[in-house]
Amino acid sequence: MKRASFIILILLSILSCSRQKEDKFFQKPNKETPARKPVLARRDTRSLPANTSYKQEPYIIKPVGKKKKESKFISPTDTNINFKNQSSGFQDKLDYLKSMEGEIDLNEPVSKRFFSSSITPIEFPPMIMLSREHFFKISVDNDIIDYTDRFYTNGIRIDLISPFLAGNPLGKIFIPYWGSGINYYGLSIVQNLYTPSTTKTGGILFGDRPYAAYLYFGCFKITNDPMKKFRLSSELDFGIIGPLSFGEWVQRSFHNVVPSNNEPLGWEYQIQNDLVLNYQVTFDKGVLEQKWVNLNLVSSASLGTLYTNIEGGFNFRTGWMNPYFANLGIAKRDKLKLNHLHKAQCYIFVKGSGKLVGYDATLEGGLLNKTNVYTIPASHISRLNFQTSTGLTITYGGFQIEAEQFFLSPEFTNGSWHKWVHIGLTFCF
Repeated sequence: MKRASFIILILLSILSCSRQKEDKFFQKPNKETPARKPVLARRDTRSLPANTSYKQEPYIIKPVGKKKKESKFISPTDTNINFKNQSSGFQDKLDYLKSMEGEIDLNEPVSKRFFSSSITPIEFPPMIMLSREHFFKISVDNDIIDYTDRFYTNGIRIDLISPFLAGNPLGKIFIPYWGSGINYYGLSIVQNLYTPSTTKTGGILFGDRPYAAYLYFGCFKITNDPMKKFRLSSELDFGIIGPLSFGEWVQRSFHNVVPSNNEPLGWEYQIQNDLVLNYQVTFDKGVLEQKWVNLNLVSSASLGTLYTNIEGGFNFRTGWMNPYFANLGIAKRDKLKLNHLHKAQCYIFVKGSGKLVGYDATLEGGLLNKTNVYTIPASHISRLNFQTSTGLTITYGGFQIEAEQFFLSPEFTNGSWHKWVHIGLTFCF
């Protein structure tokens, strides 16, 4: 009996001790027993972009227990770009962007890759900038000064270059550039007229050039790289060849204004309406650049319903001039002064090229419409043409005038050499 009483006493003692511990753990905090303080941790803001606003307090409660996995991405409220690390890499990129004197062209893949990369390079790569300059150029070609009225007899081209055109939805079709440089975006409108060797005789002149005219709108991009002395141009053209290009109306109106000219005959047999859709790429590479002498190699290729050809040649300049790849030939006076370039330029130039002709709609007719009354057979097309020109350029500040005399070898069997004059006026504003 005594042994049973002793065992019961021990059990009661153990139960009493356990209840005292539980009461002590759950008792309310008071002055004698301070409450357990939560662990506080300051938010690390060193890796976040500057000028970021926060809705949370500067201190947060650090959870007790299993550590929550941190997110790999930080999404600031004012941007849609995710950054793959919490280092200061993006802030370095922003600082680099602010240090640039112009605006980076984000249309270029090299720019997109730089800002979307999660790794900050030790040395920032060269970037392609967007020119903030505006250019307006009008060019006129005509053979009247050479006292002829045949073959390529008249042409007009109007170009507008502006940074606002960088948002052109067709900009993605331009050839990207993977180096450094400056991009220029532009729009153009072009109309060219072609006639046989004489416009005073009606009817069809078999074995001669057919009447033809086309009108198209173009969009283009020029990338100028002064460091590598390289220039890349790409252009897309869309329009029409045929009566709807109003070539007949233009020539008849001009001949009616000039008293000594007779009204042209034979336009009713011109190349019929057809689609113009062409893509052209041009490369300029400097091989010699001295103070008074400059030599570039030029190559181009065209593919489409109007022209398909490959061309290569040279451009030689001599005189008082700025480096060819410093800009597009002209600039505003304050920018010229800033870059230590000549405000006035005067130089002569000589150009020469050879062209392999695959297709010429002004001779053979369009690709889609086969209702032409008269065209030159493909077997009579001269597949290799040569073209030379010489001229004079005068520039003062943001104004430029150029005059150029062209010479072109025969384009078809029994054809003859042809020549015409080009006048160009360019304004930078």
